Amino acid sequence: MKKCVSLISLALAFAMSTGAFAMEVPTDTVVQNLNGSQQVIKTFTVAPDEDPQTLIEEPFELEGYLYTFKDITKVENLIDDTKRYTEVVTVETTDDDLSVILEKLMPTIEYDDGQYHGTLTLDHTSLYTEATSYSTRSYTVSETKTIGQLDRNDMSYVPATTVKNGVTLSLADVDWQVTGTDLVGEVLAPSSYQAVATYSGKAYYTAADGYVTTAEYVGEIRREGIEDITYTVTYLGEPVLPSYEDEANGEGWASMLKSAWPYLAGGSCFLAAGVLGTLLWRSRRQVKLLREAQDTLQEDDFEEEREEDQGE
Repeated sequence: MKKCVSLISLALAFAMSTGAFAMEVPTDTVVQNLNGSQQVIKTFTVAPDEDPQTLIEEPFELEGYLYTFKDITKVENLIDDTKRYTEVVTVETTDDDLSVILEKLMPTIEYDDGQYHGTLTLDHTSLYTEATSYSTRSYTVSETKTIGQLDRNDMSYVPATTVKNGVTLSLADVDWQVTGTDLVGEVLAPSSYQAVATYSGKAYYTAADGYVTTAEYVGEIRREGIEDITYTVTYLGEPVLPSYEDEANGEGWASMLKSAWPYLAGGSCFLAAGVLGTLLWRSRRQVKLLREAQDTLQEDDFEEEREEDQGE
């Protein structure tokens, strides 16, 4: 139990010293005495851009020793990681023709997010195209009809509408042409006509305003370099001896008393147990003597009473 409490106290002391002098918290702390050399070894794992000088503490006291910096060692932790990666790219076109879409897509692209890098290749099987939106549009439908062998150029012979591909067209223009003449007296006069009628109208349809295509680029990307750095900082300890001024102020006696306290406490317990045992033994003896005295008095009283009875 005492050993456990001591370890906890030691851990708290290390945590306090670390918080006071360094920004980083050590991943491991070892206190050891190696071949007569008292040491504190602290291990830190930090980012590559961390300044190692911030990990070195000023001299500090711990468990009766004054520790000062000795050295610092550095180990670079390298990483080389490769993984499969897919990047989705979208492009917009006015047509859904594959040749038009492929003009917008590069065969390969370079990937670099600051950590991983690599070359990705277009996966043609992943192409998916859909319309962005739809709107209604119109176009003009026209038709020309010739109506011939009419005896006169009368509009009643020309229909006002006609139908083409399901679209009703309206009469837009009529060109009357003479197809025959007759001699009337000495003058030629038209005897027959034909009408060239032009019809037009609007047809409507729904069309996409544009298209968007999603494509996947796939390949292996790689991360390599220094992931982090492990620093090992070693401190050497020397025993802290009370100075003359400390002794004059009573600090030396206080330190000595603190160091000797476990022994004083044990001796006090042993002394107290001895005193209690002695008192208990004496108490029991006094009780025994008192009982013997009472028995003697009772016997004397009995003898006196018997002698008095005999005298009578």
